[in-house]
Amino acid sequence: MALAGIINEEKYGMDARSANEMIERLTSIEWYSQVGVKCNEAEKKVNQFMSAIGVSEYKIKWISAAQVSEAINCLSFERSTLWEVLKELPDQLKEKIDAAGNEKLLADIVDKVPDAVFHGAYRQAFNTFRDEKAIKFLVGHAMYISILACTAELAGEENPFSFIVELLADGHLPLGPEGNTFYLL
Repeated sequence: MALAGIINEEKYGMDARSANEMIERLTSIEWYSQVGVKCNEAEKKVNQFMSAIGVSEYKIKWISAAQVSEAINCLSFERSTLWEVLKELPDQLKEKIDAAGNEKLLADIVDKVPDAVFHGAYRQAFNTFRDEKAIKFLVGHAMYISILACTAELAGEENPFSFIVELLADGHLPLGPEGNTFYLL
């Protein structure tokens, strides 16, 4: 579902353009289309993301679509190097956005992006997983990652979430951590 110009570029100027480009990428994803298909390129993108945010202590564990519900129950941020970095990132990005005077643009992104990705993520999660708890989790996961990717884009620096967006666009699912184990489908 492509949504050209969801963020008004006339209102916000050029700062909205990169956010709109990211939103376009996110709304054209065929969510979860390659879950369960192991791929070296997918692992490479996880490694690039981890490197971009400065995380070196982790291991990747591939799981199948049938294991998603169980894995969701195991997700834990305790003793997670990834979470120690990620929990600080939204505030750091917001500071950069505020310093550039783009608070209203960020608010518009936070308001519009979840709705823009919801239907595509929900439809594919429902078709792929069928488990109600997994569907709810994955749709929230898709919306959260989408907001982070757009926020990082708006902050105007190298966007580490671009690797995660590429991974999602390739149909894989970076599910998340259990400690320092990163689940990938």
